[in-house]
Amino acid sequence: MADLKLPITVLLSQVPQAGAGWQPLTQHVCGGFSRKTFDAYVYVLTILPAMQELVDDILFEQFLGDITKGLDDGVSDKQRSEYRTFLLRHGVTVSDINLGTLTQAVYPMDASEKNLLALTGKANSINLNNLQIAVLGDNCN
Repeated sequence: MADLKLPITVLLSQVPQAGAGWQPLTQHVCGGFSRKTFDAYVYVLTILPAMQELVDDILFEQFLGDITKGLDDGVSDKQRSEYRTFLLRHGVTVSDINLGTLTQAVYPMDASEKNLLALTGKANSINLNNLQIAVLGDNCN
């Protein structure tokens, strides 16, 4: 099985940190049926195999109580709450600010030492200021 990758993203309006590993991401489609796009820089980290189920459940929006609705038509306060509760059960946090960026195909988490350790099992090797961890998936069609 190939290593699972988890990108850390920072919007293009900010300058990426110096050093190898940052890659541009252009026109990532998100937002469900609204089909929004955004540009970012990503730094891809290998996560722990034990966290693969967490990422799979995020990508398939299994954190939602009513999975039939998904995030196709936008995100309600109830869905944000369900996402936060789901992350907390897995030892991962998301601030109110980062939670506000939740949309289909962009699933945020805080870029914190604690979260990076939980996800990767390693100490941080990049400056986390102004960054956000996000699982990036495919938008709905």
